[in-house]
This record gives sequence, structure tokens and C-alpha cells, in this order.
Amino acid sequence: MQLLSAKLPVGVLVLVIVSIIFFWSGQSYFKMPLIFTSNCHLSLTESDDFICEPDNVWNERKNVYRAQDKENMIKRESNIFFLTNWEPNFHCSHARRIGRMGDGGKWVCDPYRLKSRVDCLVYSVGSNGDFSFEVNMKKTMPHCEIHTFDRNRYVCPKGICIFHQITLGNGTHPKGSKSWTTIIQKLNHIQRKIDILKIDIEGFEYLFFPLIMQASASSLPRQILIELHPSDPKVIHGFFKLLRKHHYVIFNKEPNLIAGHRFFEYAFLKLNPLFFQIFTSKFWNEVE
Repeated sequence: MQLLSAKLPVGVLVLVIVSIIFFWSGQSYFKMPLIFTSNCHLSLTESDDFICEPDNVWNERKNVYRAQDKENMIKRESNIFFLTNWEPNFHCSHARRIGRMGDGGKWVCDPYRLKSRVDCLVYSVGSNGDFSFEVNMKKTMPHCEIHTFDRNRYVCPKGICIFHQITLGNGTHPKGSKSWTTIIQKLNHIQRKIDILKIDIEGFEYLFFPLIMQASASSLPRQILIELHPSDPKVIHGFFKLLRKHHYVIFNKEPNLIAGHRFFEYAFLKLNPLFFQIFTSKFWNEVE
């Protein structure tokens, strides 16, 4: 009897502990969906229907952007330009590296979000015969349509991409070149959104992007994944300010040590102009 009496309090205690754990788990279970069902109208609007998250989380992203953007607008001298200039000012929660390790791979902002994009469209410019990004992108998002461009002739792996031998320019310079708008029109992509532009054109980006940005806002890619090459600091600052002016944020930066310590990979995401309304016109247009 004494042994039985001793076991009863222990049994009751265990039952109480189990009940508490069950109750806590139940509370947690019912609260979790709120994270996903919260109103995300603000983030959807300001990301052009790309990101859905609660308003308080999205507003904190804007605070992060505002703080880092002020730092980015300060010109800092350095023997290695990218070490002290232009840091990421936006962060993608589920960014993923697509492509091989080392040179050739690129960070993509939340590629899983492209699953809902039934007409997902990817451009890869300057492949130099390396299709590792395209292969991995197709493996990750089989439904995405991928077009690869290079001035030299290559052949895409079967079922991976469509290759175009094209020299990018303004249509007259370089001779025989095609403008960004002409390419989109020729491929009948005027009414489609280019989800990703992956580009490596060996330093010509500083000449090419001013031409791209002359196109209509609807024809600009949502994401730009690019290798930036050493150049005059004024030219590089001008490049970043151009993308900033057209509402791109920086979500990734990494050195390309294979190419050299002065070469850096950057990734940009285009947002709706409403995201930037926290700034005054004077601050937004400042150049220093």
C-alpha cells in the first residue's frame, strides 16, 4: 500500500507535465498559421507581387535599407574599391546559390517564389560556353524558360536553354549589335516579365546598363546577377546610382577570388517605387 501511495503522486505529476506540454504545443500550433495568414498587402504591393510577409517585418526591411543606403552613398577611397563601397541593403530570406561552386554560380533571391510564375523567364548574357548556371537553374525550376546570349557561337545543352548569338549594344555600336529593346521585341517578350538577368560581359557592363535602363520599366528584369569588374571609381559609383535610381536594391555581394581580388559578384532586386517613399526627393536624388 505504501508503495502504491508513493507512485500516485508521481503519476499525477507526470500527467500534469504532459498536459502542460500538450497545451503549450497546441497553443503554438494554432498560432503558427497566423505568420502565414497575416496581411501582406504592403509587401506584395511594394515588391511588385514577389514577396509576401507581415507588415511589421516588411517595415523593418525598409529601416535596414534606409540605414545602409545612407552609408552606401558615402564615397570611400580604397585600393580595393568594393571592400569599402556599396554593401547589401536588402536581404532575401531564402536566397539560394544557383550554379557550380566558385566562378559561374550566382545568388538568386528566393527562387522558390518563382514556382508560382507559370511564365518564368530567365536571361543569361555572356555565357562564354559555360552553361552551369542554366543547367542548375533548370534543375531547380524546370518550368522556367531560359535564353542564353553571347557574341560567340555556342550550343545550349539539350532541353536546358535557347541560345542566341548576339552582340549587345545600341543597335549601331558595336557594329551589328542589338539593343535590349530590340532583343525583347524579337523574342516576343514585350508582354512578359524577365524574372532573372544573369550577366557577365567582362567590363562592358558600365556601357551596356545605361542602354538597358533607357527601356520601359516593365521590360527591366526583376533580378540582376552580375560580375562587376575594376574600373574608374566614378564609373562604378555611376553604375550603382543608375540602378538605385531605377529602384534596385542590393541583396548580395561576394568577391570572385578566382577572377581576382578586385572582382565582385553583386545581386540586385527591383522593387516598386512605393518602397522608397520613406525618402525625401532631395535625399533620393542626391549624388554624394
